[in-house]
Amino acid sequence: MPPVNVEDRYSFNRVRNHALKELAKLILVPPLLLKVLTGTTQTRLGYWTVPCYGLAIVLSAYVRTWYHDCLQGRGAKRVAGEKTIGTIPRVKGKLPGNIDILVRLFANNNSGYLYDLFLELFDQCQSTTINLRIFGVDKYVTIDAEHIKYALGPGFRHFWLGNTKKELLENLLGDGILNRDGELWKTQRAIARPFFSNDRVRELTLFDKYAQRCMAILSDLEPGEAIDIADLTWRFTTDTASEFLFGQTFDTLSLSEVDGGFSSFLSAFAEIQDIAFKRNSFGVFWPLTELTGDSTEPLGNVIKQFVDPIVQRALDHKKKMIETGQQVEPEECTFLEYLAWKNDDVGLIRDQLITILIAARDTTAALLAFTVYMFTQHPEVAVKARAEVLEHVGSNGTPGIHEIKKLKYLQAVLNETLRVFTPVHGNIRESKPTGILLPPSDPTYPRGPMYLPPSSTFIFITFLTHRNPALWGEDAPVYDPERWLDPERSRGVTTNPAIFTPFGAGPRTCLGQSYALNEASVFMVRLLQRFEHFTLAEDKQLAPPWKTKPPPTGSSMFGPGYPGTKRKEVEKVWLGNHIVMFSKVKSRVHCQESFLVSDSSFQGGIWTRVVKASE
Repeated sequence: MPPVNVEDRYSFNRVRNHALKELAKLILVPPLLLKVLTGTTQTRLGYWTVPCYGLAIVLSAYVRTWYHDCLQGRGAKRVAGEKTIGTIPRVKGKLPGNIDILVRLFANNNSGYLYDLFLELFDQCQSTTINLRIFGVDKYVTIDAEHIKYALGPGFRHFWLGNTKKELLENLLGDGILNRDGELWKTQRAIARPFFSNDRVRELTLFDKYAQRCMAILSDLEPGEAIDIADLTWRFTTDTASEFLFGQTFDTLSLSEVDGGFSSFLSAFAEIQDIAFKRNSFGVFWPLTELTGDSTEPLGNVIKQFVDPIVQRALDHKKKMIETGQQVEPEECTFLEYLAWKNDDVGLIRDQLITILIAARDTTAALLAFTVYMFTQHPEVAVKARAEVLEHVGSNGTPGIHEIKKLKYLQAVLNETLRVFTPVHGNIRESKPTGILLPPSDPTYPRGPMYLPPSSTFIFITFLTHRNPALWGEDAPVYDPERWLDPERSRGVTTNPAIFTPFGAGPRTCLGQSYALNEASVFMVRLLQRFEHFTLAEDKQLAPPWKTKPPPTGSSMFGPGYPGTKRKEVEKVWLGNHIVMFSKVKSRVHCQESFLVSDSSFQGGIWTRVVKASE
């Protein structure tokens, strides 16, 4: 498939026309060629016309597949030279175009354990990198630690974000750092880097202020009353991120109705992410589900109408500062003020703010929520983490940088949550217009170097890499923070950091890693100072659908059932995935948006009961 030039400005019409052309190649061109052929030879098909047209479509698909495979074989030989290399195994469904595989993927997402079917496909192909090839379009998916390491590090120059991710999120991220390649990405990253230093005390004070508000909300609960901890942590990170970025809080922790402007902005923000996820499910043909127009455009306009005036006020303030000879100090300003000092482009500043809002809000909220969920399932972990907090910070002490660094067990707890419940569960890259030789695979299914064709979508699912027993040992599905404190058990990460990449790796490593971990640490310190016992409110929690069904049987690679079944058997929440992983809810509105729901009977998120610590 010829790629759309990723450096061009996004145009929905161009993307839709590209999808229509691909559909025409699959469905319209073969019957048209048959009609021309029968007309030229004066052949009458009669009642066989429609069946012959259908047969032409099927034969055309097989011919295209054969021709595509031939091109890939020639490309592989050209890249390999004298070496012997393999091709990436292709999933072979029972229906043409792997339609049955697509249907099963949708079904797994709607009612199964997260990525369960993918693990079955990896096992069938005996490879940790596979080609789904749905409707004749190649889509490469990997959980291979060596291939992920290559794409993020040594082979970085051979990949870019490409068209797929850019087109899915253009009206949300625009020119933001997560949505651009090349010089613009380098410039954006260089501008943002100084603002995300490791030990910014100003942010710790900000985190502590809102963490204290969360503790007050939890303390006001009646004995036995449950709260959606996922919703609470979402509010916490929303309020800290909004003050950090904009200099003004959205004040979602007030638990009152959100201000109209903020509410419209946050609703549009969430809805675009939902649309982007649905688009990704349809691959290159997603524009055909939006024939009347780009469904994210009006939502993007809502975001612009809210953010642009705030940006303009910051630019006006900068102008006044310049006139009076003042300078902006990164330690004393908001991120918006800092960006405004660096350039005057309202759109560029807005896009960078929105990008960092996603990174600073949703990911940390998920980390905190799933950590509390693990406290409910492993009380001994909460007891040990609390004892460490009391030893190094005290029951009322303020968590500072030096105190946080002493909390080795708490750091292990957060790492283990990032491993088992990876917030950024996967990512997308696209190979550049030259073929690539992927290195030998990791030990899961040993394979030699494999050829990745040019301009190929390359999806890696770190969620599964982090749970792979071939990389982490037979206890990989088990939540155990002790593995991070045992040099022998953590040696795999030390020798090969690619098996643990919750913040990415290489040149595009997350700039906000320290910000996120410091924020999570402050929240957890305040939580463990105040509360000592956590239980999952299963009477309010949305139970996973497989709890009433026997687990499937199949793969033997990771134990009984599909790889991941060991974790699936004990899971009491239903994992879902948008840009960030979350716990599914009964409503179509997921837990990260539940501030929009005022009904106290609303079920979802991670419903938790907490017990105050003894005075």
